Amino acid sequence: MQRRPLLQRTLVAGLSAGLLLGTLSGCGFQLRRGGQTMAFQTIQLTGFAGNSPLANELARALEASGVRVVDSTLAATQAASAATVPSSHVVFDAQADNRDMVVVTKTAYGQVRVMSVRTSVRFRVKRADGSILMPSTEVGLARDLSYNEKDALSKQDESAALQKAMQTDIVGQVLRRLATIRQVDLVAPATPASAASSVSASSLARP
Repeated sequence: MQRRPLLQRTLVAGLSAGLLLGTLSGCGFQLRRGGQTMAFQTIQLTGFAGNSPLANELARALEASGVRVVDSTLAATQAASAATVPSSHVVFDAQADNRDMVVVTKTAYGQVRVMSVRTSVRFRVKRADGSILMPSTEVGLARDLSYNEKDALSKQDESAALQKAMQTDIVGQVLRRLATIRQVDLVAPATPASAASSVSASSLARP
């Protein structure tokens, strides 16, 4: 006897929520789908191997954050409709991208019992003018995996799933580091020599 009123209330609540989302969308309000807010507009990924799964996942995550991943500084210039490379462009230089497994524990008979699954990336970030924006930083994870030769195939699948999970975690950590970059950081600070030249030139210009 109570099912019909409950069902009606559920339908009304669902319709109300749908109308609310439609109204917000019509007003220009968009729900975020995750991702970090970046100060730069374009980024070039260099140093990765052509088949790097980490590079592919990082590129997708950056695109989801509203950053355009380009293949070259020329593409960044064209994307900004500028004559020179814009300061809103950065270069992500991967210096190392490693995935491996090492033996941690063996039995007295030499049989492997524990493997360590490891994933890491070392990178630096450059400004559009080539100056260093973020020095070399390494992000890595390692997880132990019990091993049994009788279940070698299933352990390979488990290792691959573990590698994928750690890769996703590393991409998230990299994004959080990139999100700390501010717009003011995108322009290289004046060197002492150039600053002194500017002061000297302004002094000579005085009557």
